Amino acid sequence: MTRARRRSAGFTLVELTVALVAGLIVAIAIVGLSREATATFHEEMRSSAAEATLRAAVDRLRADLQRASYMSTPNIISDPRVAKGINDLTTVSRVIPATGGAIVHLAGIHLISGGSALNAPLSAAQTPALTPDIIEIGGNMSSAEQFDVQTINTNVGACARITLSDRSPAMYRLNAAGPNAQAAELNNIFQPYPGHQFIVRLLDDTGRSQYLATCPGETPTGINNMAIPPTAYVDVALATASILTPQATGNLGGVTPIPAGRAWINPVQIVHWEITNTAAEAAATPQYQKALGMQSLAAAADPNKYDLVRSYVDAAGNVVPETSEVIAEYAVDFKFAFSVDNALQASQPKMVTLAFDDATNQAWADDVFKVQGGTNKPQRIRIVRARIATRTALPDRTVNVPVVNYGAEAFLYRYCMTPGACATQDSTLRWARTRTLTTEVSLPNQAGAFF
Repeated sequence: MTRARRRSAGFTLVELTVALVAGLIVAIAIVGLSREATATFHEEMRSSAAEATLRAAVDRLRADLQRASYMSTPNIISDPRVAKGINDLTTVSRVIPATGGAIVHLAGIHLISGGSALNAPLSAAQTPALTPDIIEIGGNMSSAEQFDVQTINTNVGACARITLSDRSPAMYRLNAAGPNAQAAELNNIFQPYPGHQFIVRLLDDTGRSQYLATCPGETPTGINNMAIPPTAYVDVALATASILTPQATGNLGGVTPIPAGRAWINPVQIVHWEITNTAAEAAATPQYQKALGMQSLAAAADPNKYDLVRSYVDAAGNVVPETSEVIAEYAVDFKFAFSVDNALQASQPKMVTLAFDDATNQAWADDVFKVQGGTNKPQRIRIVRARIATRTALPDRTVNVPVVNYGAEAFLYRYCMTPGACATQDSTLRWARTRTLTTEVSLPNQAGAFF
């Protein structure tokens, strides 16, 4: 009995070998399944990130588009509500173009068709080729406030000091920031970044506006604590244009030195949207370094990575790189199309809807100072359609999926990361999936512009 028990105890070598082989097969299968699941997980995470980034970018763009011409003008050249001097033939004839900067180009919508293409050469190599646009949107982007003007003093050097009434609703709301934060909050509203001039609108009681630049320097706004009670002010430059009085306009607008209750001032900004690459983003290095505790950026940046960036334009017409925000990473397309009112009379609206890539879009939203008259009427744009496309961070497909679209417009579904070899069919992961979103935004502040 004892010998029989000893023979039956344990496993034979053959049994152990079979068990090990079987276990190894199961383990290999599990590892393979795990690797496949992990790869799928990361692919879907990249795809989800691209879509989430896209939706956030569209929401931000929609918010800016809805403020186009808000407390501003849709076309400073043609707007009859812009105050003019008696001898001025055009709105900007009293502004020297060399120093007028962005003011003489101010409009609700300014399109630069294909303007981002040079920053995204890989996009131009796609099939169909992508030619992303640049768009500039003008309006009050930093506030919904309109401040009552108390007095205007034109004897402050090369500037005029516009003192704000301390009894206006806007000032009451500003005072809610606290006695030590009022000046900083005023600068946040009128000057998005220190050291640059920005645009302000001076509105009179006839409904006419004057557009001026804030004074150069760090703080063109502030609180005069010597006054009783302390009063806030905005300093505007007189080198570009003087402040028109009713006498200068023949009583067709203008403000007096003491226009209490009869004049108002608000900020106006131009925001610049474009797709740019890492080399172009290097201009904004000081901003990013400051945000990262003055840490340097990585030296080896991905040359094929493009981002959708939003920046402010100052009164001199320059993009302010310190204000640049990356709205969407891995952006590859950025296109616009308009619905315009082409009626000869306001009582007979005639809506015309243009397609993406239609050259007529540029004609309607060209630079108002460069192209005066003709079909260039950005104030007649009633609806803006925007198309944004983003890609996954890494290529994860070996082939493209061409899709026949309805109509003439071709949309991108996969983005080739190796131009010149995109027609090759092998196991190389050279295609990144793309997500495209089209949105439509009505421009309420231009609905009544029939000039």
